[in-house]
Amino acid sequence: MSSKFSFKQFIPHLLVIASILSSYFIFHDESLLTPTVFIALVPIFSILKFDGRILVGYGILMFMLVVIFLCASNDYSSTKTFTIYAYWLLVTGVVCLVIEYLREERKREKENSI
Repeated sequence: MSSKFSFKQFIPHLLVIASILSSYFIFHDESLLTPTVFIALVPIFSILKFDGRILVGYGILMFMLVVIFLCASNDYSSTKTFTIYAYWLLVTGVVCLVIEYLREERKREKENSI
């Protein structure tokens, strides 16, 4: 069993990490640009047909990091920021999964009508 290195499989992970880092370092305040960065992932994931579960997985991971940060320190400002990022990751992940579901339903309807 040979496994070839494919850069395409890492692209969705890099997009999510780039969104988190750009939101944290560039748009650190709670402006309208932070949700825009995460909402921009929806068309990217939909057009390139990446799995929406990646976004949901990162959202859950971010929530786990929030719990660890809260246990380790009392810095509520950074945990609040990470909670907002986790929320937007979950929202965009669910939207991508709904789009994927609707595509599959249309595909099944076309197959059944033929």
